[in-house]
Amino acid sequence: MSIDDSLRRVAKGELLDDEWTRRTYSVDASQYEIMPEAILCPIDDLDVQQACQYASARGVAITARGAGTGLLGQALSDGIILDFSKHMSKILQIEDSYVVVQPGIVKTILDIELRKKGKFLPVDPASSNYCTVGGMIADNSSGVHCLGYGNTIDFLDDLDFVYADGTFGYAGRDRYDEKMARLRDLLGPHLGIIRKSYPNVSKNSCGYRLDAVVKNNSFLPHKIFAASEGTLGVITRAKFRIQDIPENRCMLVLGFADLLAALRAVPGILGHSPVAFEMMDRTALSPETRSAHRAGCILFVEFAGAGHNAEKRLDSCIKEFSNVCQVLEYASDEQSLTKIWNARKGALNNIMKLTVGSRKPVGLIEDTVVRPGLLVDHASELLRAYRENNLEYVMYGHVGDGNMHTRPLIDISSRSEIELMDRIAENIFAKVIAAGGSITGEHGDGIARVRYIRLMYGQAITEIFYSIKKLLDPQFTLNPGKKVPSPKLK
Repeated sequence: MSIDDSLRRVAKGELLDDEWTRRTYSVDASQYEIMPEAILCPIDDLDVQQACQYASARGVAITARGAGTGLLGQALSDGIILDFSKHMSKILQIEDSYVVVQPGIVKTILDIELRKKGKFLPVDPASSNYCTVGGMIADNSSGVHCLGYGNTIDFLDDLDFVYADGTFGYAGRDRYDEKMARLRDLLGPHLGIIRKSYPNVSKNSCGYRLDAVVKNNSFLPHKIFAASEGTLGVITRAKFRIQDIPENRCMLVLGFADLLAALRAVPGILGHSPVAFEMMDRTALSPETRSAHRAGCILFVEFAGAGHNAEKRLDSCIKEFSNVCQVLEYASDEQSLTKIWNARKGALNNIMKLTVGSRKPVGLIEDTVVRPGLLVDHASELLRAYRENNLEYVMYGHVGDGNMHTRPLIDISSRSEIELMDRIAENIFAKVIAAGGSITGEHGDGIARVRYIRLMYGQAITEIFYSIKKLLDPQFTLNPGKKVPSPKLK
């Protein structure tokens, strides 16, 4: 269905429907490609309202997009794309304990402004240099420092947004609109099964985060939008808690003979209370790094605190583990820490560019989470699957949170290899769920994992998800096909 001129007449922002622009927005950082009908760069909340009203009246899909860094096709749609990065990308307010922003602001730009005031929003995904805050909310992004501080959902305090029908909405700790009150009533009879059905892990972006919405007998309606992938409302303003930048930080880089040796050390290193704890297997290391350190797997461990507290924990960690690994590097100055973390953050970019013949790294089982003490068994299962099927792979991750990122190299043009990937995913996901983990830690479900959400939560919870979607987006126009199956739009 083509976009008629009525939206062009009422929208103040640019409405683009030429083929070149549509092709640009037909892809993101995933392997998927879906051609949209048009792209609107809204100037303000009223533009968003007009777009939602238009889409609702015509049964057209409408999808919010930030920088297009989604790894699983979250921001791809055959309808209208709302690009917030051009105009709705401002910091609206910075106070001592919170910041208010528009969804299109790039995380690094926000970091720079907060740093001037000695503050920070600890969530720091690898794509911070270009991802937007709206996208971070949509996926409940985490990053290397979520171990010590938390995920996007933990810092989100208040939202303004537009519902699918163009109604303005709001939700926060102390205020919420009538539809959010109906959400509260919908969830009320199901509190018991909600408490039982969610994984006991430190990060989770699978499905809707109902456990955070009704946590500790409190109703926190704004949390429903974290990890919702734009399927329940279009965010126009977000308020986040912020923190003081730590007084001191220091970092330790440890080299192990192989992946399993490194993972065996994880529980012990966690005993020293790091704020960040990362792993890069040899498959994710550059040839130069492997040659320089002669390590099969590297762990990055950061400590933070006041006075000499961080350094003391680093020293005690070295004393405990120096006899089972190499101490490759340690640093306490900001320049060295930034250099080390930039190298770690660059790993994903290098991995995404990796190809071997017609094979590329495929992201389906790349975001599983288990309790850290189970990582050795989980990694052994992954390695066994790769070995039995003669698959090359890459592996790295946030091991302090039990979050493993791994991608086998698959020829996505081969039906047999796609079917093989599906069989591996079903097996790995079943084991992760049985262990009390999550199939989606921080990258979202998108197109790739939506069909596995029922496997994760079971029939009762997925029916609640569907009821929530029907309540807030009854026509399924908001980013359809994500989080819950949806009827085909016009």
